Amino acid sequence: MPGMSQRMVSYLSVVLTGRNDNFGGDFNQRLFSALSYNHRLLAEAGVEYELVFVEWRPVAGRLLLSDLIREQLPDVAPRLIAYEVDERYHDAFSQNPRLQFHEFIAKNVGIRRALGSYILVTNTDIYLSRDIVNMIAKQALRPMVLYRATRVDLKSWLDGTNLDEAVLTDPRNQAALNILKPPYLTNAAGDFLLLDRFSFHALRGFNEIIRFAKIHIDANFCFHARENGLLVADTGARVYHVGEGTFRAQRRVYRDRPSDAPWGDNWRKQMLYDNAPNWGLGDAPVIERNARHFRVEFDDRAVPPLVALRRVTKAAFVPTEFKT
Repeated sequence: MPGMSQRMVSYLSVVLTGRNDNFGGDFNQRLFSALSYNHRLLAEAGVEYELVFVEWRPVAGRLLLSDLIREQLPDVAPRLIAYEVDERYHDAFSQNPRLQFHEFIAKNVGIRRALGSYILVTNTDIYLSRDIVNMIAKQALRPMVLYRATRVDLKSWLDGTNLDEAVLTDPRNQAALNILKPPYLTNAAGDFLLLDRFSFHALRGFNEIIRFAKIHIDANFCFHARENGLLVADTGARVYHVGEGTFRAQRRVYRDRPSDAPWGDNWRKQMLYDNAPNWGLGDAPVIERNARHFRVEFDDRAVPPLVALRRVTKAAFVPTEFKT
């Protein structure tokens, strides 16, 4: 792939996605604050990492968010690898006009091109804990183990631009704990999924067959990993988020009109899937826009078919007591 020969192979790749639409009114500031905080922890622990940022459906007439990261966070910039995805891919994948952002297809683009021995897929406003970072720094992670962490929701009035470990861990600042329930550990899964690169590729990333919804795709990956023989393990550590998660905060608004919800229809998240070999836009042409910034050009042949008779999905067996 273009540009990969110029990159150092790090122990860790961190995969994020977003665009410059300031989702929620303060998206950019939340991103910059969390990135700065996490970079400081990783650097202090001596973790060599690359930041793979996927710019999905860029907003016409606005600066790219990846360019703003370079401008606002010069310490992070040397670790940043940006993939700008042609906006036409969004419509090519979409089966639901309410979905404005295919988060997990975008993350697949990053996973496919990440070079770290281990890949952490997380969200732009998640603060790592020192325990998590120290665990990674030991370089004792095991292959074929999907590592999970509990997300702590902090009180929404906290100033996200001025957080430190003492603030994050103070129970007085914490609003909710997203409990992980064995054996699949699906709660708030999208905020922390750490897995070796080989296994991510063997599983072919997140589900690209379900395109009418973005809800539960992260939980679905946990089911998919375990049913394919991987261990899903609780690190016992925590990550942090200021306020409720987006879905939890908004679902009350759409309780009486679920057909209008911007995350799509509910579906059975225990489904197993078999993405096409070109998952993550693997066949898409990629050109170098400038140093460490690449553009994924549109080619309709890069969009995998929705249905292939040789790839039949099925629901995983889930004991009744584990259904949530």
